[in-house]
Order: sequence, then structure tokens, then C-alpha cells
Amino acid sequence: SAMANEGARVLGAAVVESPLEIDFAVVAAQGFPRWEGGPMYWADRRGLLILRRDLELWAEEAPEIWGIAPMLADLAGRGGRFADLG
Repeated sequence: SAMANEGARVLGAAVVESPLEIDFAVVAAQGFPRWEGGPMYWADRRGLLILRRDLELWAEEAPEIWGIAPMLADLAGRGGRFADLG
């Protein structure tokens, strides 16, 4: 959840162009399980509304870690997915 949230921050800041870049980098360099597809793909499969709900709950205890990225909140609010971003 934290990786997908941070990925949304990076996408929102236009540091990368695509969620696929984040998934590739995290799988290749950080050891994220390849069969999970990366944190952005994982978040889409899990559901952004569920992820947003979890982050809201966890942010009460540690907002510096779990505070919701604006892009994630926006996508979840309109029923979007990271895959829709290209």
C-alpha cells in the first residue's frame, strides 16, 4: 500500500510518465514479487477504493507514511485505475 501510494505521488509530480515504469523499477530493483506485477498493478487489482480506505485509517496513526497521494484519491474517487493512465 505504501509503495502504491508513493508511486501515485511520483506519477502526480510527473517524475515518471507511466505506472508501468514504477512497476518495472520496483520489481527489478526492489525485489517486489514479479508474479504480483508491481505495486501499481497490485493496487489496481486490489481496488483503489479499498486502498484509499485503508490509507485513511492508517493515516490517523502515521500521516507522514500513510497520507493519501492526491492522484490516488482522485482516481479512487472517480472509479479510475492506474492502468487507465497508460
